[in-house]
Amino acid sequence: MKKLLGAFLIVALTAFAGRFFFSPDSQKPAPVPAAEIMTQEATLTVATYNIHHGADQTGALRLREIGTLLQDADIVFLSEVDRRYSTRSGFADQLLLLKEYTGLSYHAYAPTLQRAGFLNLGGSYGIAVLSRYPITNAQVIYLPTSAFAEPRAALVVEVNWNGRTVRVLGTHLAVQENDRNQQLAALARLQLDLDLVLGDLNAAPKSIASLADHFQLTLANNQPTFPAENPSVQIDYIFYSSRFDLLSVHTSSYLYSDHLPVIAKLKPNYLN
Repeated sequence: MKKLLGAFLIVALTAFAGRFFFSPDSQKPAPVPAAEIMTQEATLTVATYNIHHGADQTGALRLREIGTLLQDADIVFLSEVDRRYSTRSGFADQLLLLKEYTGLSYHAYAPTLQRAGFLNLGGSYGIAVLSRYPITNAQVIYLPTSAFAEPRAALVVEVNWNGRTVRVLGTHLAVQENDRNQQLAALARLQLDLDLVLGDLNAAPKSIASLADHFQLTLANNQPTFPAENPSVQIDYIFYSSRFDLLSVHTSSYLYSDHLPVIAKLKPNYLN
């Protein structure tokens, strides 16, 4: 009798548990369709923005708004970034703040002006790359500049994008034509296999055609980018290699700097 009663209790408890508990498999989320995975991973959004030390044309600081504007980008090249440099930006480290505001975890930076020990802050000003994906290599190339002119540099980075290396060159060239031509010539002597060239080149498209030809790149944008309030000239650029196809490109109408940003969405061209 005891054996029959024990067997009955085991059966009853098993049935009861089956009604109120689930197997581990039932807790697994539904699989994401393969097409959706490809859509998420197979596009790369890139941007270039001269942020004018985070100030709009009235001088008001708009760094948080700039960060929000760039949150959907995967790779961003920035010009005129202050890092504890001046009262104009409250001695803030704008690069670290923009990492926070954009959510982009990786960065590379090239100082072009420095105030070593100024107010014990060791401030600098320069160009930077922010990335959602790991930056595995970074190189700073200082460009020829005449005496008393603002120093200029190029920042070359390699980004590990889902196992694929994306090679990016970002630069901010001189306003003075003679200096800019020397800087373009110096870039054209570089033997680099690039996927992207981004930046404020301070020149009209026809003046920088040689740069695109040298690196075998295609111009993504043809919209005027400066001055932001009433843009009439194109001086900010995104160039891309044949390893990518262009899906879309646009500027923004938000007046957070004296330039407009350029933002492009690309997808890999697996035939190249």
